[in-house]
Amino acid sequence: MGWIPGKLMATSAEPGDYSENGLLMCHRCHEPKQARVSIDGKDVLVPVLCRCQSEAEAMQKEDAAAKRFRGMMKQLWEDGISCPDALRYTFQEDDGKDAKISNACKRYVERWEEMSADNIGILFHGTVGTGKTFFASCIGNGLLKKRVSVAATNFPRLLNLLHGAQEKQKLLDRLRLYSLLIVDDLGVERDSGFAMEQVFNVIDARAVSGLPLIVTTNLTLDELERPASMQAARIYDRVLELCPVRFKLTGESRRHGNAEERKRKARELLLDKKEETP
Repeated sequence: MGWIPGKLMATSAEPGDYSENGLLMCHRCHEPKQARVSIDGKDVLVPVLCRCQSEAEAMQKEDAAAKRFRGMMKQLWEDGISCPDALRYTFQEDDGKDAKISNACKRYVERWEEMSADNIGILFHGTVGTGKTFFASCIGNGLLKKRVSVAATNFPRLLNLLHGAQEKQKLLDRLRLYSLLIVDDLGVERDSGFAMEQVFNVIDARAVSGLPLIVTTNLTLDELERPASMQAARIYDRVLELCPVRFKLTGESRRHGNAEERKRKARELLLDKKEETP
Protein backbone atom coordinates (compact mmCIF):
# COMPACT_ATOMS: atom_id res chain seq x y z
CA MET A 1 0.00 0.00 0.00
CA GLY A 2 1.29 3.46 -0.89
CA TRP A 3 0.62 6.75 0.90
CA ILE A 4 2.39 10.06 0.40
CA PRO A 5 2.55 11.87 3.79
CA GLY A 6 1.93 15.58 4.03
CA LYS A 7 -1.23 15.61 1.93
CA LEU A 8 -4.54 13.93 2.74
CA MET A 9 -6.32 13.13 -0.49
CA ALA A 10 -9.92 12.07 -0.89
CA THR A 11 -10.34 8.32 -1.13
CA SER A 12 -11.35 7.27 -4.64
CA ALA A 13 -14.54 5.29 -4.14
CA GLU A 14 -15.99 3.45 -7.15
CA PRO A 15 -19.35 1.75 -7.66
CA GLY A 16 -19.17 -1.66 -6.02
CA ASP A 17 -16.60 -0.70 -3.37
CA TYR A 18 -17.64 -1.71 0.13
CA SER A 19 -16.75 -1.18 3.78
CA GLU A 20 -14.96 -3.70 5.96
CA ASN A 21 -13.68 -3.03 9.48
CA GLY A 22 -14.34 0.63 8.91
CA LEU A 23 -12.14 0.76 5.77
CA LEU A 24 -13.14 1.27 2.16
CA MET A 25 -12.42 -1.92 0.19
CA CYS A 26 -11.88 -2.31 -3.54
CA HIS A 27 -14.59 -4.38 -5.22
CA ARG A 28 -12.09 -5.81 -7.74
CA CYS A 29 -9.04 -6.91 -5.75
CA HIS A 30 -10.73 -6.80 -2.31
CA GLU A 31 -7.86 -4.89 -0.77
CA PRO A 32 -8.29 -1.71 1.31
CA LYS A 33 -8.26 1.73 -0.26
CA GLN A 34 -7.78 3.28 3.18
CA ALA A 35 -5.43 2.85 6.11
CA ARG A 36 -5.48 4.09 9.69
CA VAL A 37 -2.55 6.26 10.76
CA SER A 38 -1.97 8.20 13.95
CA ILE A 39 -1.63 11.96 13.51
CA ASP A 40 -1.20 14.07 16.67
CA GLY A 41 -2.45 11.17 18.73
CA LYS A 42 -5.59 10.68 16.67
CA ASP A 43 -6.40 7.86 14.28
CA VAL A 44 -7.05 9.20 10.82
CA LEU A 45 -8.16 7.40 7.67
CA VAL A 46 -5.88 8.12 4.74
CA PRO A 47 -6.17 6.93 1.13
CA VAL A 48 -3.86 4.18 -0.06
CA LEU A 49 -3.53 2.31 -3.35
CA CYS A 50 -5.14 -1.09 -3.49
CA ARG A 51 -3.45 -3.81 -5.55
CA CYS A 52 -5.23 -3.08 -8.84
CA GLN A 53 -4.62 0.67 -8.44
CA SER A 54 -0.93 -0.01 -7.75
CA GLU A 55 -0.74 -2.24 -10.82
CA ALA A 56 -2.45 0.41 -12.98
CA GLU A 57 -0.07 3.09 -11.73
CA ALA A 58 2.94 0.84 -12.38
CA MET A 59 1.65 0.15 -15.91
CA GLN A 60 1.25 3.87 -16.56
CA LYS A 61 4.82 4.50 -15.40
CA GLU A 62 6.08 1.63 -17.57
CA ASP A 63 4.20 2.96 -20.61
CA ALA A 64 5.62 6.46 -20.01
CA ALA A 65 9.17 5.10 -19.66
CA ALA A 66 8.77 3.02 -22.84
CA LYS A 67 7.50 6.08 -24.72
CA ARG A 68 10.49 8.14 -23.56
CA PHE A 69 12.85 5.34 -24.64
CA ARG A 70 11.25 5.11 -28.09
CA GLY A 71 11.66 8.86 -28.48
CA MET A 72 15.32 8.64 -27.46
CA MET A 73 15.97 5.81 -29.95
CA LYS A 74 14.24 7.73 -32.73
CA GLN A 75 16.61 10.63 -32.12
CA LEU A 76 19.66 8.36 -31.99
CA TRP A 77 18.74 6.60 -35.24
CA GLU A 78 18.69 9.94 -37.04
CA ASP A 79 22.48 9.65 -37.31
CA GLY A 80 21.93 7.18 -40.15
CA ILE A 81 24.06 4.42 -38.63
CA SER A 82 21.18 2.01 -38.10
CA CYS A 83 19.39 0.64 -41.18
CA PRO A 84 15.65 1.46 -41.19
CA ASP A 85 14.58 -2.18 -41.69
CA ALA A 86 17.44 -3.99 -39.98
CA LEU A 87 15.44 -4.78 -36.84
CA ARG A 88 12.40 -6.24 -38.57
CA TYR A 89 12.46 -9.73 -37.04
CA THR A 90 11.37 -10.93 -33.59
CA PHE A 91 11.46 -14.24 -31.74
CA GLN A 92 7.69 -14.55 -32.30
CA GLU A 93 8.45 -15.23 -35.99
CA ASP A 94 10.95 -18.00 -35.24
CA ASP A 95 9.99 -21.29 -36.93
CA GLY A 96 11.96 -23.33 -34.40
CA LYS A 97 14.14 -25.07 -37.00
CA ASP A 98 17.29 -24.06 -35.12
CA ALA A 99 15.97 -24.51 -31.59
CA LYS A 100 19.41 -24.75 -29.98
CA ILE A 101 20.55 -21.43 -31.48
CA SER A 102 17.16 -19.84 -30.88
CA ASN A 103 17.21 -20.74 -27.18
CA ALA A 104 20.78 -19.50 -26.83
CA CYS A 105 19.82 -16.15 -28.41
CA LYS A 106 16.89 -15.80 -26.03
CA ARG A 107 19.18 -16.49 -23.07
CA TYR A 108 21.56 -13.83 -24.37
CA VAL A 109 18.71 -11.32 -24.10
CA GLU A 110 17.60 -12.63 -20.70
CA ARG A 111 21.15 -12.43 -19.31
CA TRP A 112 22.04 -9.19 -21.02
CA GLU A 113 23.38 -7.55 -17.87
CA GLU A 114 26.02 -10.29 -17.58
CA MET A 115 26.76 -10.30 -21.31
CA SER A 116 27.21 -6.53 -21.31
CA ALA A 117 29.34 -6.46 -18.16
CA ASP A 118 31.73 -9.03 -19.65
CA ASN A 119 31.58 -7.52 -23.17
CA ILE A 120 30.45 -10.79 -24.74
CA GLY A 121 29.55 -10.54 -28.42
CA ILE A 122 28.22 -13.06 -30.93
CA LEU A 123 29.45 -14.11 -34.36
CA PHE A 124 26.86 -15.64 -36.70
CA HIS A 125 28.58 -17.37 -39.64
CA GLY A 126 27.33 -19.63 -42.40
CA THR A 127 26.00 -19.73 -45.93
CA VAL A 128 23.62 -17.20 -47.46
CA GLY A 129 20.01 -17.15 -46.26
CA THR A 130 20.36 -19.52 -43.30
CA GLY A 131 19.11 -17.11 -40.63
CA LYS A 132 22.13 -15.14 -39.43
CA THR A 133 20.50 -11.73 -39.86
CA PHE A 134 17.21 -13.09 -38.52
CA PHE A 135 18.65 -14.16 -35.17
CA ALA A 136 20.73 -10.99 -34.82
CA SER A 137 17.57 -8.95 -35.42
CA CYS A 138 15.62 -11.01 -32.87
CA ILE A 139 18.27 -10.29 -30.24
CA GLY A 140 18.21 -6.60 -31.10
CA ASN A 141 14.43 -6.36 -30.78
CA GLY A 142 14.46 -8.39 -27.58
CA LEU A 143 16.89 -5.91 -26.04
CA LEU A 144 14.93 -2.90 -27.29
CA LYS A 145 11.97 -4.23 -25.31
CA LYS A 146 14.23 -4.11 -22.26
CA ARG A 147 15.05 -0.49 -23.16
CA VAL A 148 18.60 -1.26 -24.22
CA SER A 149 19.91 1.01 -26.98
CA VAL A 150 20.63 -0.96 -30.17
CA ALA A 151 21.90 -0.07 -33.65
CA ALA A 152 21.71 -2.62 -36.47
CA THR A 153 23.61 -1.84 -39.64
CA ASN A 154 25.95 -3.42 -42.20
CA PHE A 155 29.52 -2.84 -43.27
CA PRO A 156 28.71 -1.42 -46.74
CA ARG A 157 26.45 1.18 -45.09
CA LEU A 158 29.11 2.15 -42.56
CA LEU A 159 31.70 2.42 -45.33
CA ASN A 160 29.42 4.77 -47.29
CA LEU A 161 28.88 6.92 -44.20
CA LEU A 162 32.59 7.05 -43.43
CA HIS A 163 33.49 7.78 -47.04
CA GLY A 164 31.28 10.88 -47.03
CA ALA A 165 32.00 12.02 -43.47
CA GLN A 166 34.17 15.10 -42.99
CA GLU A 167 34.95 14.07 -39.42
CA LYS A 168 35.20 10.29 -39.46
CA GLN A 169 36.23 10.05 -35.81
CA LYS A 170 33.02 11.73 -34.67
CA LEU A 171 31.02 9.12 -36.56
CA LEU A 172 33.07 6.31 -35.03
CA ASP A 173 32.63 7.86 -31.58
CA ARG A 174 28.85 7.74 -32.02
CA LEU A 175 29.00 3.94 -32.05
CA ARG A 176 29.53 4.01 -28.29
CA LEU A 177 26.07 5.57 -27.84
CA TYR A 178 24.60 2.13 -28.53
CA SER A 179 24.79 -0.53 -25.83
CA LEU A 180 24.70 -3.18 -28.55
CA LEU A 181 25.98 -2.78 -32.10
CA ILE A 182 24.86 -5.32 -34.74
CA VAL A 183 26.80 -5.29 -38.02
CA ASP A 184 25.83 -7.48 -40.97
CA ASP A 185 27.87 -8.76 -43.88
CA LEU A 186 31.49 -8.86 -42.74
CA GLY A 187 33.58 -9.78 -45.76
CA VAL A 188 31.43 -8.27 -48.52
CA GLU A 189 33.27 -4.93 -48.42
CA ARG A 190 35.46 -3.96 -51.36
CA ASP A 191 38.97 -5.36 -51.10
CA SER A 192 40.65 -1.97 -51.09
CA GLY A 193 43.03 -0.32 -48.66
CA PHE A 194 40.47 2.33 -47.73
CA ALA A 195 37.63 -0.16 -47.17
CA MET A 196 39.73 -2.54 -45.08
CA GLU A 197 41.12 0.31 -42.98
CA GLN A 198 37.65 1.68 -42.26
CA VAL A 199 36.27 -1.74 -41.34
CA PHE A 200 39.17 -2.14 -38.92
CA ASN A 201 38.43 1.32 -37.48
CA VAL A 202 34.80 0.34 -36.85
CA ILE A 203 35.78 -2.88 -35.10
CA ASP A 204 38.55 -1.17 -33.16
CA ALA A 205 36.23 1.64 -32.04
CA ARG A 206 33.83 -0.96 -30.70
CA ALA A 207 36.63 -2.79 -28.92
CA VAL A 208 37.81 0.41 -27.26
CA SER A 209 34.26 1.22 -26.10
CA GLY A 210 34.08 -2.04 -24.12
CA LEU A 211 30.55 -2.64 -25.42
CA PRO A 212 29.21 -5.84 -27.03
CA LEU A 213 29.18 -6.43 -30.78
CA ILE A 214 27.21 -8.88 -32.93
CA VAL A 215 28.60 -9.66 -36.39
CA THR A 216 27.18 -11.75 -39.22
CA THR A 217 29.25 -13.09 -42.10
CA ASN A 218 29.10 -15.52 -45.00
CA LEU A 219 32.77 -16.33 -44.39
CA THR A 220 33.66 -19.67 -42.85
CA LEU A 221 35.36 -19.90 -39.48
CA ASP A 222 38.42 -21.25 -41.26
CA GLU A 223 38.53 -18.16 -43.51
CA LEU A 224 38.27 -15.95 -40.44
CA GLU A 225 41.00 -17.81 -38.58
CA ARG A 226 43.30 -18.06 -41.63
CA PRO A 227 42.81 -14.82 -43.58
CA ALA A 228 44.47 -14.25 -46.93
CA SER A 229 46.05 -10.91 -46.07
CA MET A 230 47.51 -9.01 -43.11
CA GLN A 231 44.80 -6.36 -43.43
CA ALA A 232 42.10 -9.00 -43.14
CA ALA A 233 43.97 -10.64 -40.25
CA ARG A 234 43.86 -7.39 -38.23
CA ILE A 235 40.08 -7.23 -38.68
CA TYR A 236 39.19 -10.88 -38.19
CA ASP A 237 41.43 -11.35 -35.15
CA ARG A 238 39.67 -8.45 -33.43
CA VAL A 239 36.21 -9.75 -34.41
CA LEU A 240 36.99 -13.21 -33.01
CA GLU A 241 38.26 -11.57 -29.83
CA LEU A 242 35.07 -9.53 -29.40
CA CYS A 243 32.75 -12.42 -30.33
CA PRO A 244 33.61 -15.46 -28.20
CA VAL A 245 30.13 -16.88 -28.83
CA ARG A 246 29.97 -18.30 -32.37
CA PHE A 247 26.97 -19.84 -34.07
CA LYS A 248 27.26 -21.67 -37.39
CA LEU A 249 24.04 -21.67 -39.38
CA THR A 250 23.69 -24.32 -42.06
CA GLY A 251 21.07 -25.95 -44.22
CA GLU A 252 18.87 -24.87 -47.10
CA SER A 253 18.48 -21.16 -47.70
CA ARG A 254 15.40 -19.90 -45.88
CA ARG A 255 15.12 -17.07 -48.38
CA HIS A 256 14.74 -19.63 -51.19
CA GLY A 257 12.10 -21.49 -49.20
CA ASN A 258 10.21 -18.28 -48.44
CA ALA A 259 10.34 -17.26 -52.09
CA GLU A 260 8.87 -20.61 -53.16
CA GLU A 261 6.08 -20.24 -50.59
CA ARG A 262 5.27 -16.75 -51.89
CA LYS A 263 5.13 -18.15 -55.45
CA ARG A 264 2.70 -20.85 -54.32
CA LYS A 265 0.42 -18.33 -52.60
CA ALA A 266 0.55 -16.05 -55.65
CA ARG A 267 -0.54 -18.92 -57.89
CA GLU A 268 -3.43 -19.73 -55.55
CA LEU A 269 -4.58 -16.11 -55.56
CA LEU A 270 -4.21 -15.38 -59.26
CA LEU A 271 -5.05 -18.63 -61.01
CA ASP A 272 -8.41 -20.32 -61.32
CA LYS A 273 -8.32 -23.78 -59.76
CA LYS A 274 -9.26 -25.25 -63.10
CA GLU A 275 -6.32 -23.58 -64.82
CA GLU A 276 -3.02 -25.34 -65.05
CA THR A 277 0.01 -23.73 -63.49
CA PRO A 278 2.08 -22.11 -66.28
